[in-house]
Amino acid sequence: MFLAKRVSPNIISVVSFITLIIFLPLLLLAAYQTARILTRATGTRARITINTRTHLEPIHTDFYHAFAQGGEESVDMLAPVLSHVKNLSPQYIRIDHIYDHYDVVGKVHNSLMFNWGKLDETVETIRASGATPVFSLSYMPGVIAKDGQVTNAPDNWEDWALVVQKTIEHYSGKSGKNIPGVYYEVWNEPDLEQFGKWSLRGDKNYLTLYRYAASGANSATGVNRFFLGGPATTGLYKNWVIALVESGERLDFLSWHSYYPDPTRFASDQRNVVSWLMPYPQYTLIPKLITEFGFSGAKDTRYGSSYAAAYTASVVRQLISGSPTLLFSFQLKDGPDQESGDGWGIITHEANGAQPKPRYQVYEFLDAMKGTRLALTGEGTWVTGFASVRDNTIRVLLVNFDQNGNHVETVPITFENLPSGTYTYHERLLLGRDVTSQETVSDTTLTKQVYMPAQSVAVLELTKQ
Repeated sequence: MFLAKRVSPNIISVVSFITLIIFLPLLLLAAYQTARILTRATGTRARITINTRTHLEPIHTDFYHAFAQGGEESVDMLAPVLSHVKNLSPQYIRIDHIYDHYDVVGKVHNSLMFNWGKLDETVETIRASGATPVFSLSYMPGVIAKDGQVTNAPDNWEDWALVVQKTIEHYSGKSGKNIPGVYYEVWNEPDLEQFGKWSLRGDKNYLTLYRYAASGANSATGVNRFFLGGPATTGLYKNWVIALVESGERLDFLSWHSYYPDPTRFASDQRNVVSWLMPYPQYTLIPKLITEFGFSGAKDTRYGSSYAAAYTASVVRQLISGSPTLLFSFQLKDGPDQESGDGWGIITHEANGAQPKPRYQVYEFLDAMKGTRLALTGEGTWVTGFASVRDNTIRVLLVNFDQNGNHVETVPITFENLPSGTYTYHERLLLGRDVTSQETVSDTTLTKQVYMPAQSVAVLELTKQ
C-alpha cells in the first residue's frame, strides 16, 4: 500500500503502455492461432463443379516422377528393389553421401586418386530403372576435410574444386559415363547442424563452398550439358537464394527441401521464389528443384499409411499449375532396422519384405490425369482436386487430406456443359472401391455424390458412349 501511493499515475500509464506493446503481438498471435484452429475444426466442405467446356493448360505429369534416396546404407540400396522402382517410371533419382559412403577419393603421396567403382554400381542401377542420376555433391571426402570430418571445409579449397571437376568429367564426360542432363547439387542441407551448419559468413561459408565447386565445374572438359546449383537447404530461405543469385557464380538451377505438414505451403513457396527473383530477370526462368519433400523430416509411421498417399496427392494438386521443374519424393526405400514401419521409404527394406507402401500406388492415379486441364471450382478445406480431358474422357482427381485428424466427407460433383447422351461413369478409390455405372444426360449436367473416407484419393472418369 505504501509503495502504491509513492508511484505517480504517469509512471503507471507508461508502464501499462510498455506492457501492452510487449504483450500485444503475443495476444494477436494467440487470437490468430485460435481462429485458425476453429477454422480447421469447422472448415469448408467441398462442392465441386467441372466446366467441361473451359479448357486450360496442358497437365504435365513428369515433374513429380523424381525420387531421392537417402544414405542410410553405404551400398547400392536400390538394387534389391529395382523392379519396384522401374514401375514408378522415375525420370530422375537423387543420391547424397556420394563421397563419404562410396570411397571415391583417396590420396597417395599427397596426390588425389579416384575410384568410382562402388558409386558406379549405384549409378548403373539408377540408369537401369530408366532414370537419370542427380548427385548431391556431399560430403567432404575425409582425406581432404579438416580433421577428417566429412561435414567440415577442406584443408585446401583447390582439392574440393578438383573433386567436383573429376566427378562431372566421370559422369557427364563424353569419354566417361556419357550421361546427358545431369544435375549436380552443391551439398545437402548445409544449414543443418548434422551436415555441417554452414552459413553465409564466417569460416564455414556456403558461398565459398559453392564458389570452388563452380570453379571445378567450369574446369570440366569434354562433357555433355550438365547443371550446377543449390543451395539444397532444409527449406526455401530468401537470404540463401538471394545470396547465391548475387554471388555471380555459375547457377544453373535453384534447389531446396520442403517438409511441410500443410500442402498449401508448396504453392506459396512457388509464388515467393518467383517474386524474389523478379529483380534478377536472368534467373527467373532457371529450373527450380524441390530435391526432398514430405510432411515431416522425422521418421513417422504415417509414411507407411494412406496418410502419406493422400498428402502426396494433395501436394501435387497444389503444384499442378506452375509446378517446379522437379519434385523429389523422399525417399524410395527404407533403411534397415525399420520393422516398426516408421521409415520414410515408399518401399520397405528387403529385410522387411521389400513391399510397396500405399504412397507407391498414388503415382498411377496421378498419371491418369495427364491431358488438358479443365476448369474446376468448389474445393474445400479438406477435399481438393483438379480435372482434365484426354481421349474423349473427362477425369477428376479428388483428395481428402486432413493433416489434423480423420475427416470424412461426401462430396457433390457436378459436370456442366455436357452434350446430351449416355455416359459411362467410373469411380475408383486408391486401395478402395471401384464401381462403374451408366448415366444419361439430357440437360447438360450430371451430379454425383462421392463418399471420401479419411485420407483418401479418388479418380472419376466420365466417357460419352
